[in-house]
Amino acid sequence: MPVNKDALGRYRIIDEMLKRRSFPSKEDLMDAIENRLGYRIGNRTLDEDINNMRSNEDLGYMAPIAYDKTRKGYYYETANYSITGVPISRDDIEKLKYAADILNQFSGVPYLAEIHRPIEQLERIIRVGSATGKWLNRRVIQMEVPTEWPEKGVFETAVEGILQKRIMTARYKPFGGEESAPFRIHPYLLKEFDNRWYLVAFAEHRNEVRNYGLDRFTEAMLTTDVYTEDFDAESYFAHSMGITVVNHAEPVAVELLFTPESASYVLSTGLHPTQEILENHPQKGLHMRIMVHLSEELNMFIRSYGSRVQVLQPATLREAWLEDMRKTLERAGC
Repeated sequence: MPVNKDALGRYRIIDEMLKRRSFPSKEDLMDAIENRLGYRIGNRTLDEDINNMRSNEDLGYMAPIAYDKTRKGYYYETANYSITGVPISRDDIEKLKYAADILNQFSGVPYLAEIHRPIEQLERIIRVGSATGKWLNRRVIQMEVPTEWPEKGVFETAVEGILQKRIMTARYKPFGGEESAPFRIHPYLLKEFDNRWYLVAFAEHRNEVRNYGLDRFTEAMLTTDVYTEDFDAESYFAHSMGITVVNHAEPVAVELLFTPESASYVLSTGLHPTQEILENHPQKGLHMRIMVHLSEELNMFIRSYGSRVQVLQPATLREAWLEDMRKTLERAGC
């Protein structure tokens, strides 16, 4: 039975929630899908999605999804399982070697410089796999792959506009909104975040830099007009927790307290380039401060840690976090 693209998007969101082992409830899963995809599903659809991930042979996931009655939430019975796991064959290795050799030639090109690090990782995987032979034809490689790539024409138009500093005319249809009238933008940067592509551009009609989901453009064309200003991506995203940047706003000092059990993981992965360790106590936990813009991505990051984190500052974020915890308890019938 074929699976539609909407369902594949939901499966990936469910997978991301279960990988965190935070035991999300049905309500949590439906909320996450609504936040990411812009529409809400019911209990029946969610049950069908979970059953398909468990047993749909066409999908091939055979996901070990179980329900914990004590925690009242779902989880993967097999540690480190993900639907993104893929088997690697000897033929695949030869193709990957060939692709890595070709892509590596472009590591010095400004626009393609971002792919150099993944190429290095790919070459490292190939070297280890070829030397040991232990990973051939086994599911030991897991990669985050977007469920859908942006429409090729829009992507290429944006790339050309960025390289040539050419102004674009576009139409845009946000989630749940109407298609816009044509407007002019100065394309600055293509940025991938959380398996979605965004175009960072200066919008002339708003007189500010904005982020546009590439898949929401209904029309995108280059003009012969050019723009002259430069764009500093590092400065622009300096206080962003994800893709959201609050224009003309000062960053906020956010203080978080992680449980002692989470301290090592948090320190190894890092929270944000602005992070400051205020205290790392074996009993009290890890107290950190980051300077960021308040955003939905920040809220989702905090929620992903569940009971393993406390929001200490600012007061507005702490109240929002406490209210979210109270609603979670209410949904669980506590």
